[in-house]
Amino acid sequence: MEYQGEHLLIGQLGHFAAVLSFVASIIATFAYFKATQKAAIAEEHIAWKKLARTAFIIETIAVVSILVTLYIIIYNHYFEYKYAYQHSKRSLPVKYLISCFWEGQEGSFMLWNFWHCIMGLVVIRTAKTWEAPVMTVLSLAQVFMSTFLLGIYFFNVKVGSTPFMLMRNEHAEWPIFSNPNYLQTRAFADGNGLNILLQNYWMVLHPPIVFIGFASSTLPLAFAIAGLWTKRYQEWIKPALPWALFNAAFLGIGIMMGAAWAYESLTFGGYWAWDPVENASLVPWLIIVAAVHIMLLNKSTGHSSKSVYWFIFLSFLSLIYSTFLTRTGVLGDTSVHSFTGEGNSLFWHFIVLMSVFSLLFFVLYFKNSKHIPVLKKEEEISSREFWMFVGALVFVISSVYITFYTSLPLINKIFGTQKAIGEDPEYVYNRVMILIAVVLGLLTAVIQFLRYKNTPRSFWVKKIITPTIIALIISLLISIFGGINYKNYGLGYLGAIHLAIFASVYTIVANTAYIWIGLKGKFRSAGGSIAHVGFGLVLLGILISSSKREVISINRTGIVIPGLTDPKGRADSGLENITLIQGVPTPMGKYLVTYQADSTHPEDEKLYFRVNYLHKDSATGKVLEEFNLYPDAFLVKGEGGRTQLSANPDSRHYWHKDIFTFVTSMPDPESSKDTARFKNKPVSAGDTIFYSSGYIVVDQIIEANKNTNKDLPLVDSAWLADVTIYANDGMSYKAQPALFAKDNMGIPKRDTIIAESIVLQVDKTEKGVELGVKESKGVMKYITLKAFQFPFINILWIGVLVTTFGFLLSMWHRFTKN
Repeated sequence: MEYQGEHLLIGQLGHFAAVLSFVASIIATFAYFKATQKAAIAEEHIAWKKLARTAFIIETIAVVSILVTLYIIIYNHYFEYKYAYQHSKRSLPVKYLISCFWEGQEGSFMLWNFWHCIMGLVVIRTAKTWEAPVMTVLSLAQVFMSTFLLGIYFFNVKVGSTPFMLMRNEHAEWPIFSNPNYLQTRAFADGNGLNILLQNYWMVLHPPIVFIGFASSTLPLAFAIAGLWTKRYQEWIKPALPWALFNAAFLGIGIMMGAAWAYESLTFGGYWAWDPVENASLVPWLIIVAAVHIMLLNKSTGHSSKSVYWFIFLSFLSLIYSTFLTRTGVLGDTSVHSFTGEGNSLFWHFIVLMSVFSLLFFVLYFKNSKHIPVLKKEEEISSREFWMFVGALVFVISSVYITFYTSLPLINKIFGTQKAIGEDPEYVYNRVMILIAVVLGLLTAVIQFLRYKNTPRSFWVKKIITPTIIALIISLLISIFGGINYKNYGLGYLGAIHLAIFASVYTIVANTAYIWIGLKGKFRSAGGSIAHVGFGLVLLGILISSSKREVISINRTGIVIPGLTDPKGRADSGLENITLIQGVPTPMGKYLVTYQADSTHPEDEKLYFRVNYLHKDSATGKVLEEFNLYPDAFLVKGEGGRTQLSANPDSRHYWHKDIFTFVTSMPDPESSKDTARFKNKPVSAGDTIFYSSGYIVVDQIIEANKNTNKDLPLVDSAWLADVTIYANDGMSYKAQPALFAKDNMGIPKRDTIIAESIVLQVDKTEKGVELGVKESKGVMKYITLKAFQFPFINILWIGVLVTTFGFLLSMWHRFTKN
């Protein structure tokens, strides 16, 4: 059958480029291997290296071609291709079409592959005698990265998944593909679109940055293997160290970009939830930071010459293992991220990848282990290298702890157990990590003032005493006057928080002092100390913003909307969700908050809410502050065809705090059209009326007219019903509907119980007073709102920037020295 309207050439070019990338990476690996083996024979070495470089450049061109062809498919909405159909949509703006690249597995691996190519070109230009052995390892990694994009079968085993798969080939059994004009049908008029959680500008920036970190993790291992292979057992550390620092910097900034995305896009009220995908990036970062410190102490003293290999290897292995956990579907039920597995193909793909690199490292290490020079003299306990090694071990211990709990679903599948992390996973992690933060904070503060090999006690005490006193004073002021009184997990946990505050302040003060005392203000050499200051700021920002986080949307309106859930899907009492009726100012803490309006844009699928915050002086009524926040939400069809809310928060940023606001519910637009009528029933005091979700008790009926009651100067008569509503869920509500008469005309004053979706009114007939009940989902336009206050959260974000700057400064300093 000849199908109409398909654009087959672009997909064929893309698939050819993917196959070319695979073949070129194999040739580059083999040629660089031969160039390394023939290093002593100049003519052969040069010939093999020339071939290897050519193959690697062809591979780079092929990878860029894959990127270009896939973007053409996505941008032009060629929905005959599965990748475009699954991940894009016509209404998406260009910036989110770019994000479609990395929503799927194939696009993520393509990005990883691309950065490998770019870094390989840098190594070719700068590595000199290290080029051949290092590029052999990098090209071998490229062989595996390129196979992720092949999507072809070897002996009935599928290898990888191609982004150029046609929908009619993937789903050949669908009846629609019996129509040669299937692209003109309604089913293919548009694609499924980008995951709504990823429609955020951070998702345009975060994945490319974090995959720079992922890709650069290969380079330190490549240098370590090259050192073993060429028997340059310690020389490799000097050229590898800038790459390790580069890896730590970009992996760290990528992680925190993800945290910023979570803060702005997710509604759990924070920036870190110990999600498996978060942990997948954090664990390799912790180990590479430990490895950097081991490399530094080995370079300075010669100690830990064997340990440094293992730290580098574990950093790479932990990254591949973490990616294996999050990409194969093993942890699919435990992550809010959208990554899913590709079945056994991807599972065994990662197993082979980890096995090959582990075998390569083990063979080379144990073959050369006895030749690696080792200092027989033990480190002095007063030396810098001793405590640097202790700090590195603490980093590794924290990584093992995180990895164990992240791996529980896999452990359960392997051993048939049913171990669970518990109902409060954040506490399971935080109870240990806060103690690790204390230890790392203290070590980061004091180690800088120690000398390598040996430090006289008098020298160390003289240097450290002033920063210690200053840090103690500042931390005591924060603890006493900062209002940190987090008692959710008892006094022991609160004590650990205050101890961690001291440790973080100590880190900041001591390392700032060291820049001037130890380094004499030499800024170019201060990268490490600057990174330590940033680390202390990150710890301090986390501790203060998390322990002082305050819910300010306490619901005192008496209007509780049933069916609310928290971001983890658990039932929510609604006591922390304030109900705002459109146009009605409602007190919320020191603010008067008004849900003013909502709107949509023809080029945007979101519904935007305008929420006004007004702060007045209680004595004078003077307006002290006024601003609008614009939280938004996607309205998506859920189970049973009901519209569900997927909210995105908005924040008001101050130098010392953030006000974080998001919408938790609103009436279903489809079911909130008011077509119901009042059902009237004659009543008197003590009567009961039933409705679908409970019953109403008439407590009393009050009648008055202007002749007998002077409080009715504006109307002739009035009838008021004082009633109590008893709902089936155990809640009760008071209401007072009334009817006023003026010049023989009735003026009803209806009362609405939003939580029960009922409206009450009073009527007067010849038979007496009647109570009218109307049940309708469209009784009133409202939203429920949740708002947090994060004090001093900017300390965290500043700390991230300072840490990254310190890593990059240190990297550049060492790169230029090399």
